[in-house]
Amino acid sequence: MRWIIATTFTTGPRCTRWKSGIGSSIRSKPRNFAIFPTTTLVEVENTHNRAGGVVVPQADVLRICTVARELGLATFLDGARLWNASAASGLPVSELAAPFDMVAVAFSKGLGAPGGSLLAGSKASIAAAVRHRQRLGGAMRQNGIFAAAALHALDHHLERLPEDHANARVFAGALAAGATVVLDLATVQTNIVVFHLPATLAIDAPTLSAQARARGVLVNAFGPRTVRAVTHLDVTRAQCERAASVLVDLLTT
Repeated sequence: MRWIIATTFTTGPRCTRWKSGIGSSIRSKPRNFAIFPTTTLVEVENTHNRAGGVVVPQADVLRICTVARELGLATFLDGARLWNASAASGLPVSELAAPFDMVAVAFSKGLGAPGGSLLAGSKASIAAAVRHRQRLGGAMRQNGIFAAAALHALDHHLERLPEDHANARVFAGALAAGATVVLDLATVQTNIVVFHLPATLAIDAPTLSAQARARGVLVNAFGPRTVRAVTHLDVTRAQCERAASVLVDLLTT
């Protein structure tokens, strides 16, 4: 990873404003060419974690990949939560993944497996990836155990993903109604809720996270005044309602 230099481009809070951002981020012929590397890869995360689990619009994905292809750039889809994107958008995973050269998915997030990810791409790309994995010490003789868990998750946990999305909306709605937080409910499209604490509140995100943990609610500080909550198959609607109630209490007392 030490040879990788990343440049991010802004897409807006709902991942819908990509055009100007990607154009200014691609380094095709940068100044001081001998010093700065050119761009070789465009990566898209879907769903987008820090945007609150929003689904990147597929029309924009197609445009981004078209621009990348025209510039001779490879494309990669970070699809750790691609199953959630599919459940929320109604589009099959195959369609969401089709524009990219390589795609990664995870079985340990929305699907609830104890671990395991999968990489999909051309035969040549996968062969190169396996070789690099071996060089970096990534071999595992016990990966059949993870594969079995992943197969179980695919067979039993895909159809229930909308429950997590509904629970996230319940949590977000109760939190927004009961406390003074900055939360765009339109961004609560899947199983992630990201909200911000205004400067008028004395409490900051790390303190809120610690106090919530003491009362049995796990949320994490995404920044000094930004908090993330995630729903999953081990969290019920009633627990989401209680979690929102606990946070509202901490934010209003």
